[in-house]
Amino acid sequence: MGRLRDRMAEDLRLRNFSPATCRNYLLYARAFARFYQRSPEDLGETEIRAFLLHQIEVKRLAHDSYRQIYAALKFLYTVTLGRPWDVARIPHPRARVRRLPVVLSAADLTALSAAIQRPKYRALFMTCYAAGLRINEACHLQIPDIVRSRC
Repeated sequence: MGRLRDRMAEDLRLRNFSPATCRNYLLYARAFARFYQRSPEDLGETEIRAFLLHQIEVKRLAHDSYRQIYAALKFLYTVTLGRPWDVARIPHPRARVRRLPVVLSAADLTALSAAIQRPKYRALFMTCYAAGLRINEACHLQIPDIVRSRC
């Protein structure tokens, strides 16, 4: 899949996909080719459908992983190979219903805060929870990010 992989990588870069998406799409395209031990150029709708069913039924992939494999193959056939008819009749995976996060009660927050002994970590936890920060955002938080006039 060397020449085709290079062409797909170029198409992904031209479309300005993120490096992580490029890496994943190329990984899934390679897995598809490896599954049939043939180039995707020689494969069509029947093989794509069988591969996706294999991912769902045998590998039991998570819904989000399945959606990404579908998107990678759709990109490969639509953009890189210029054969949109190979993926046009394959049903798009339905979006799953996302549940809302559980909001802790005031009593639960007090108990959780009291369980954290060191003031430094308690302040960090309370800041993260109050601001709704993700872990990465909390790790990169700096003093200038906190505006005193809003406190």
